[in-house]
Amino acid sequence: MRKLALAFALLLLLPASTALGAIQDGMPDQSASDGGGVAPGPGFWADLPGGAAARPYVKSLKVINGANSVTVFEGDITAVDGTQTGDVTASVNPFNLCRADQTPATGVCYATPNRIGVSIGYSKGPGQMGSNFGSPTGSDGTTPLALRQTVNADTVIELKIALNTLGRTLRWSWLNGDLDYWKTENLGQDDAELTVRVKPASTPIVDWGTVGQNGCTATPILSCSIPIAGAEYLAAGLVLSLDTTLDAALTGAVFATQGAIAGFLQPGGSPTAPLLDLQLASTHQTSAGAPQLGVMKALLPAQALLNLYGVLPADAASFFGVQRTGDAGTQSAPTFEPWTAAVQGSDGLLVTVRDITFSAPAYRVTRRRSAPRLTARISGSKTTVSAPKIAACRKRACSITVLKLPSNRLVRSGATVGRGRSAAVGTTRVSIARSKLPRRTRFLVVWRQAGGTAKGKLVTTAQGTVR
Repeated sequence: MRKLALAFALLLLLPASTALGAIQDGMPDQSASDGGGVAPGPGFWADLPGGAAARPYVKSLKVINGANSVTVFEGDITAVDGTQTGDVTASVNPFNLCRADQTPATGVCYATPNRIGVSIGYSKGPGQMGSNFGSPTGSDGTTPLALRQTVNADTVIELKIALNTLGRTLRWSWLNGDLDYWKTENLGQDDAELTVRVKPASTPIVDWGTVGQNGCTATPILSCSIPIAGAEYLAAGLVLSLDTTLDAALTGAVFATQGAIAGFLQPGGSPTAPLLDLQLASTHQTSAGAPQLGVMKALLPAQALLNLYGVLPADAASFFGVQRTGDAGTQSAPTFEPWTAAVQGSDGLLVTVRDITFSAPAYRVTRRRSAPRLTARISGSKTTVSAPKIAACRKRACSITVLKLPSNRLVRSGATVGRGRSAAVGTTRVSIARSKLPRRTRFLVVWRQAGGTAKGKLVTTAQGTVR
């Protein structure tokens, strides 16, 4: 498996404070990024092949407070244009897009953006947005502004985002805020869509001009030591990665942080021992001098669980472990919560770590038990799957299920093609019709306790390919 990295810094979504005592909260709205780029600056949506009409857009935005739900806007790519001063709004912005006068080059720019930022905020007036829901101001940056919708730390903001012509390359997403709901549709297609519900979170603001050289937003995050935040926003934002070098099985996954200034994600390991490193960076203290405590949530969707980690979604809650690496510190015990499409929008597993101390902790998500070594040999009309002794299956027999994995890594289920039972010594040997498990087919083997009070309990899993 390739080791690849994504870094999502909050400074991509939020302007830095210019002074520790005052938060400067202005940024351009959607109309500004729909134009063309001007040298030496970056490209904007008019520079995209197909122009701004081909860009992703927010189809609808709702503000939900308890049982009260207000639809601020809904419709096509122009729907956001109908927002008024004081409305909650959003803008979709390209990262690293070439201007029309540039040639795509590694490390310079891309013909299509490799990331998309979705800024969530409020309208200050024509051409301007603000992002600090805790203290909204008008276009002059100082006069208090009354929002037309109530927004606080308990408010849920729902966005439905259409990727339009760029959905085929969607992979991971990063969210600043408290993730409440995540739904993806038409994954792997240009017209992919996603729906997210997020609560704004307290976000440290750093005066980068005063902290000196640091690795807080490097990829990967390196040394990061910022003693205290200058202030805090109540804010939310989203970054969509269009980095196609990542495994397609990660498409539709989301990594959310609270109380952090940067996040870093790196899948790695091997097909038999995959791992996921999640790293955060923030100030040691809040602006009030209290310990900065963060939250990390990572949603592993069903297709990633099955095709990357080799576990059925129903078994995922007991499959993974989380270890802190990087700098020393503390946190609450990680929790593993199954998510379902009916309730939270996605089938998968939500991994949550709370009360994280900083400055740059990393959390490694790995399987608890190692995967047995598999062999699959074809002889005549049969494919035989074998594995060496498994201690838990020697003490008590295990039931064995063999599933054919889909060739499309966005598919979230496999087909059962064979069943068996472990031998008395704990070994595995299951013969399957060759037509059901032909050459070059990926497969998954699941071992469970076959009897007793633990009947049906997961023992381990392993993935293989028929050679």
